[in-house]
Amino acid sequence: MKIHRSAVLALCFGACSFAQTVTAFGDGYPGSRMNSELLSHRAPKKALQAAASNPRVVVYTGDRVIPQFVDGGSWQTSITLVNLENHGTSFDVLFLDDNGYDFSVPIYGEGTVHRLGIFLDAAASFTFQTTGLSRNLTSGWALLSQTNNDSVGMFAIFRQYLPGGQAQEAVVPSVNQFASHFVLPFDNAPYITGIALANPTNNPVVIPLNIRDESGRIIDTRQFQLGPYGHTAFALPDVWQSTRGIRGTIEFLTSGFGVGALGLRFNGTAFTSLNVLENIAWVQ
Repeated sequence: MKIHRSAVLALCFGACSFAQTVTAFGDGYPGSRMNSELLSHRAPKKALQAAASNPRVVVYTGDRVIPQFVDGGSWQTSITLVNLENHGTSFDVLFLDDNGYDFSVPIYGEGTVHRLGIFLDAAASFTFQTTGLSRNLTSGWALLSQTNNDSVGMFAIFRQYLPGGQAQEAVVPSVNQFASHFVLPFDNAPYITGIALANPTNNPVVIPLNIRDESGRIIDTRQFQLGPYGHTAFALPDVWQSTRGIRGTIEFLTSGFGVGALGLRFNGTAFTSLNVLENIAWVQ
């Protein structure tokens, strides 16, 4: 079996009816990043504001994160949203890059935007999709941001078009439980696992972690940091060589609010998502 590392590296790195109303925001809308100096030397943009005068912390009860979002270079991403309430609800879907700045993405029927304002009637659903027309891959993450506690279902689908072959797809679950202690399984025997992490708050987060083999034994410890609204994604065996050729788990011990995490396992040209496991009671 041949693992197509180009696919791994690409994905890891790099029309409204009565039921829904969508408002697209292009480059004229204020940026969404706060405390930008932590990860970038670019001048910070104006922060996204709530009705109050102070910038809002992004994450509220019900907010959901898609830890990886890609478009171009043969890749597309679609997102489906479902109103699970018996009344109408409104929310925003924000797109951010690795450094927490606005991430402009081309959406069918909406143009190139970095924010969609969406209203859904009771029990209504809505799906939007990137065009995938650019030769260059761009990547970031997506956030469903609410000012209420309404229940909204959300998931994404990655799609890769292969010349002369069958398109490959994988469902990407959203994350809305930002626990500080969670586990992500990995499988690099003989596959390749990539991971994506997004910090959905306006505070930097330090992430200590333990890498365990299948017996539960700690074989490596690491620590890294994500800045406010920061994002990273990489092929696991390329960065943490202790994971090469084995299966196991990565135990995350974040401080504060926690992060959104996603695993992706590649098998040749096919790939699938790996879910985060929470409520861990392991002895430290």
